Amino acid sequence: MVVIALALLAASPTISNSFSRKAVSTETTAAQAPLSQTQNAMVVLVVAKKDDRAARLQKYLENVASPMASEATNLINIADKYDLDWTFLPAIAALESQSGKMVPGSSFNPYGWNNGHAYFGSWVEASDTVAAGIRSRYQPEGEVTAWGIGPRYAESGTWAIRVVHFQEQIALTSL
Repeated sequence: MVVIALALLAASPTISNSFSRKAVSTETTAAQAPLSQTQNAMVVLVVAKKDDRAARLQKYLENVASPMASEATNLINIADKYDLDWTFLPAIAALESQSGKMVPGSSFNPYGWNNGHAYFGSWVEASDTVAAGIRSRYQPEGEVTAWGIGPRYAESGTWAIRVVHFQEQIALTSL
């Protein structure tokens, strides 16, 4: 149970961890064991960090004058809900519609979903629908990557590398 809890903490985007091995000397009484013995032990230090993904995403979207900027927190929540990298949907939107600036009138479809013919009521509805669709249609289990879904998501052979480029830009945005 402790191993599962530590694994979940280590996998969290809000947790930083460092591991080190140290020799630990334990002394016992003569009745219990030899006077001293050395054992290997793993010491785990878990340090919580502030989750600044929403603020960083909002700054990126504001820097590119995206109409989606105010939805940064919702985009992070949707990515977490569908176990997607937090930069993935915004990177697709950056490639497909200049981060929502070039969408068919009132479609709220920054992802080019359904060849750009899908219409949504909001950026959040579009993002949730596309995230669910990516998860169910393209990668039901495991890590979703541009390389993994690219050949089926888009006709262009350069789609994945361009999405990854935008993911890197988003991830490198600092406050």
